[in-house]
Order: sequence, then C-alpha cells, then structure tokens
Amino acid sequence: MLAHSRIATVSVRTAGPFDLGRLSRLHRSCFEEAWSRSDLAHLLALPGGFGLIARLHEGGFYGLDALRGVGFALCRVVRDESELLSIGVLPAQRHRGVARALMRHSMERCLRQGANVMFLEVAVDNLAAQRLYGEMGFEQVGSRPDYYQRADGARVGALTMRCDLVQACGVLTPAG
Repeated sequence: MLAHSRIATVSVRTAGPFDLGRLSRLHRSCFEEAWSRSDLAHLLALPGGFGLIARLHEGGFYGLDALRGVGFALCRVVRDESELLSIGVLPAQRHRGVARALMRHSMERCLRQGANVMFLEVAVDNLAAQRLYGEMGFEQVGSRPDYYQRADGARVGALTMRCDLVQACGVLTPAG
C-alpha cells in the first residue's frame, strides 16, 4: 500500500501589524541571526515596505493546518527599484513550492507598485536559493565579500542578483 500523501496548496497574504509576532517567530526559525519584532515593525513601516506570509493548505481537520504561517518574504519598493530584504521557509516545509510562491507574489506586487527591477543578496554557499532565483529570472550582478556573519563568527560572502520584473513577470504570469 502506498503511503498517503496530501497535496498542499500555498496561499500568500500580506502581513499586517498583528503578524509581527508570527513574522518574528518565522524569521527566528529560518535564520541564526533573527530580526526582532521592532526590526520587523520598522521595516514594514518604511515607505514602500511590505511583508508576505505563506501558508500551506493540506486539508487537515477543517483546514486548521492552514492557520499557521510556514514562510515569509519582506520587500521594499523605492521608485522603480525593489529589493527582496529577506525570505524564509520553515525547514520542515522546504521543497514544497513555498519559496517559489513567495517570490512570485513578491515580484508581481513590486511590479504593481511601480518597480521595474528587483535586487537581492544571497549567501555564496546557499546553492538552493541561487538555483531558485536563477529560475525566477535573476542574474548575478556583483558580490559582497564577508557580507553575512554566522552565529559561530565565521563570515561568508554574498552574491548580488538582479531581475527585470517586466520580463520575469511576463514569463511567470500564465497567459489568459
């Protein structure tokens, strides 16, 4: 007999002020150097700043599985440019399309808010994220040596990546 598998759908919604605790917990679960509630509140209050929360819907008992967030994205739009400031998915929920859904929603929202390009930084050793960003239309445009500091004090470089949102979102958005 085959093991049962539930098909999960990802939904993404805008994070509001009442989500600061949830965002803080998600960030802490995804990163060694987590941002505080006040850091997140400041970011969301910046002109053009916004956050997204992803949920997985797997059926479950009356949809209660969907009540908790499993991922987040934090972005900022300034004039015709945007930046992905942070994105994370709970370790147990990775490789299920959550990061891809968050990226798609982030990119489309930034485009709607007037941005033509999006920038991000990614650790040089985060190959899975680099692969996803490449699939989403990002290209490396620079590097930052010793950009991130790990909990053990080690430093690791970052790649700076750029995406043309008009081109990428045209490819990402189904015709019709």
